[in-house]
Amino acid sequence: MISATISINIGLGVFNLIPLPPLDGSKIIMPFLPYNAKRWFIEHETIFYIIFVAIWITGLASIIISPVIDIVSSGILGLAKLIFGI
Repeated sequence: MISATISINIGLGVFNLIPLPPLDGSKIIMPFLPYNAKRWFIEHETIFYIIFVAIWITGLASIIISPVIDIVSSGILGLAKLIFGI
């Protein structure tokens, strides 16, 4: 039960970092974009919403996120083993 909860939380965190406007990842990369790219990004925000929905509906989100979730989970488990000496 704890393992499933950890996996779900990691998955939601990684998914939220995808740099598409409805998600927080877009707010993280926005300050690093040049002015023209930032303006284009804001002007075409509706296109990104459509892309987001398409990724979600087609199941591409799981294909994109699953390897990242595995890497993050392994890193957290490795860190826990170092900290607790398991």
